[in-house]
Amino acid sequence: MKTRRDMLLSVVAGVGGFGLLSSRAFAWYTDELTPEQKALMAAACRPSADNHVGLIAAARQDLLQRIAAGQLPANASEQVGCPICGCNFVVTADSTN
Repeated sequence: MKTRRDMLLSVVAGVGGFGLLSSRAFAWYTDELTPEQKALMAAACRPSADNHVGLIAAARQDLLQRIAAGQLPANASEQVGCPICGCNFVVTADSTN
């Protein structure tokens, strides 16, 4: 049977641990992008740039390799997201995207 002292020590240890760990949880925060940062992100991934063309070509090549290896069916498609701007593309085995 637990004594009152054991119970009190467990409560104090629990409260102390919660107090120490909860202060670390408040260290996580996010900042909004400044207008300059937003402009740089938008300029880095314009549709006229080769970023999307290269991304689609690499994803299509990977898809074709997996189809040739028998890992995917011949009519498989894959959704690819641009890591810079978040644009989504559907890549298929044929050249019509």
